[in-house]
Amino acid sequence: MRNPSETVAAIVLGIRDYFAKNEMAEAVIGLSGGLDSAVACALAVKALGKEHVHALILPDEGTTTEESIGHARQVALQLGIVPATISINSIYEPVLKVKKIVKAGGNKRSASLALANSKARSRMIVLYHYAALISGLVLGTSDKSEIALGYSTKHGDGASDLMVIADVWKTEVRALARHLGILPALINKPSTPELLPGTDAEKELGASYEVLDEVLKLHIEQQKSQVEIIAEGFDKELAQQVCRRVRINEHKRRSAMVIRLSERSFHNLEWRMPVTNRYEG
Repeated sequence: MRNPSETVAAIVLGIRDYFAKNEMAEAVIGLSGGLDSAVACALAVKALGKEHVHALILPDEGTTTEESIGHARQVALQLGIVPATISINSIYEPVLKVKKIVKAGGNKRSASLALANSKARSRMIVLYHYAALISGLVLGTSDKSEIALGYSTKHGDGASDLMVIADVWKTEVRALARHLGILPALINKPSTPELLPGTDAEKELGASYEVLDEVLKLHIEQQKSQVEIIAEGFDKELAQQVCRRVRINEHKRRSAMVIRLSERSFHNLEWRMPVTNRYEG
């Protein structure tokens, strides 16, 4: 595991560098009451100063627990930020009408997942609207484990201008939290997206993050196949499931694919202009 102090220093440097080179000063972040957003917010405050970090608490009435709202407020208080609280219910409620006109292909599970994803996208609508009003950038709070497994919503929590902890495994996020002095209650709190009542990330993913991270490190960082991972002593079904999730969720880690017709399309292979640049030629 990487040294927490060095990891914090590297991420803080990265945030400052990106904001400075893009001539931006204000950051907008959603505080969920979970560990990832707490750590990401703490890092943003270290990098930019609390006066430049705008935290929003975006509860879904009927699903978001009072405990999570309380934890989000405690994190903001600890960091010296005054958060704004905006319910997202009225934002996603119109999409419920879509179910009534879907005549085929719909079932209870797909309807639940569609609603959950709409909730995540509703939160991002609010964050980006807020950022536009203050000329700020939206910070993403997904960690490397979630991104690898596709445990996020496309254009929802998977969307942002800068992913703060996207190269930090979930188990490393916990170590960073201890180093940063984040509330102990959050470090030991079960991970849940709270998009639907009673969801538990580790139960949905089929293993603890301690185990999942070990498998993911072998597959992604050491480029081992599922056969080699199984040979390391990991459960066959789990190894297959993890490798499959990494494979089928590649689309979530990329922008929309381009159908290429010319030799110079905006496909990633031909057009590789850096996001941050001052070239005017």
